[in-house]
Amino acid sequence: MTTSLSVYRRLILGVSVMAIAILLMAGTASAQLPKDVNDVAGKAELSITDLETGLKNIINAVLGLVSAVAVMALIYGGIKYITSLGNEDDAAKAKRVILYAIIGLIVIALSAVIVNFTLGAVKGQGDGGGQQNNQRQPVFQ
Repeated sequence: MTTSLSVYRRLILGVSVMAIAILLMAGTASAQLPKDVNDVAGKAELSITDLETGLKNIINAVLGLVSAVAVMALIYGGIKYITSLGNEDDAAKAKRVILYAIIGLIVIALSAVIVNFTLGAVKGQGDGGGQQNNQRQPVFQ
C-alpha cells in the first residue's frame, strides 16, 4: 500500500511541476521583440496610464499563478480522496484540502474583483470615490 501511495505522490508532483512550467513559459512564448532598437528608445516616456496598466498586469498575473496553485491543490485533494480507499482519516484530510482549495479560489476571485475595482476607482472609472464618467468602461480589459 505504501508503494502505491508513493507512486501517486510522484505522479502528482510531476504533473504539478509540468503545469507550473507551462504557465511560466506561456508569457515568455508570447513576448515579441521590436525589430529596431530605436523603436524602443523613442517610446521611453512613462505615463501614469502605463504605470496603472503595468500594475494591473502584474497583479492579474500573480492572481492567475495563485489560482493555478489553488486548482492544483483541488486536484491533489481529489486524488487523495479517491486513493484514501475507505480510510476515514485520509478521506477527512482530503476533504479538508478540497474545502480549503475552494475557499482559496473564492478569495482569489474576490481579490481580483476588489483590485480591478480599486484601480478603476483610482483612475476615475468606477463607483469607488473617483469622479465618474458618463461612459462606463469594463473593469476587466
